[in-house]
Amino acid sequence: MSDQLFKGHFKGLDIAFSCAVTTQTVNEIVLRHDCDPAAAHILGRALSGALMSAAILPEKNRLNVCWKYKGVLRTLVVDAGQDGTVRSFISPAQIGDADDLTALYGDIGDVQVVTSENGRIANSGTAPVSLHDVVKDLAFYHCVSDQVETGMTALIGFNPDPENPVRIAQGWMIQALPNCDLERFERVRARMDGPAFRELIAQSVDPEKAAAVLVADEPGFDGFHMEECNTPRFVCPCSKEKMSSVVRTLPVAERMEIVKNKKPLSIQCQFCNERYELSIDDCIAAWNQKEK
Repeated sequence: MSDQLFKGHFKGLDIAFSCAVTTQTVNEIVLRHDCDPAAAHILGRALSGALMSAAILPEKNRLNVCWKYKGVLRTLVVDAGQDGTVRSFISPAQIGDADDLTALYGDIGDVQVVTSENGRIANSGTAPVSLHDVVKDLAFYHCVSDQVETGMTALIGFNPDPENPVRIAQGWMIQALPNCDLERFERVRARMDGPAFRELIAQSVDPEKAAAVLVADEPGFDGFHMEECNTPRFVCPCSKEKMSSVVRTLPVAERMEIVKNKKPLSIQCQFCNERYELSIDDCIAAWNQKEK
């Protein structure tokens, strides 16, 4: 199944949803960052969660989610657009030596979410997180910061193939609309977290079939509206020119050291691992460039 992103709502239930298949996109990013299975599992699920959250944003909006933890896992960032573009990184990318969830996530961390429109910040917020699960921590943020009851689940399965490690990556998100019966919402959220639904989406299943299972037998259910969104895909807009702006932030002492060493400066993009080399002349040109 190719990567897909959908959004919609359950008629008669006042519950909105989004769902994503992100297998190919997660595969590419996991390979770019040389993630071990533990890091790949966390990054893939976080990427699905962020894309589902971004899918419901207005056009030309982006969502940047930064999880910070205090265990072996330190930082995870996903930058996802309403247009389906996404990039991500996890630090460290090798975390398989964590003995348990407490060692992996540590004490209470936090998640920061920034929404932007055409590059300008539209909204931002931070919430403490202690659920030891990146997807549940993001759903918790929506509940407490956005004040929208949210349920979210994301699964990832693997192949025994280092060149194609991700067999499937898929997720679902539900949110309560105004006038939603919260007891009903809780039933649907519990069903979404239940083993039957999780086993279903661990396979390449049609999203309409999954949607029908999720709200089966709910009184008042009158079908669903579903629309396909932009296809999820990895895109990193970094370039040598953009790396020059990083060079301009260096203090004078570091600039003098670079010139003294007479060696090209190497800068690596965190999101795509692309490495850029700037000559001394490139650096001097960047320092002499006036800020716009």
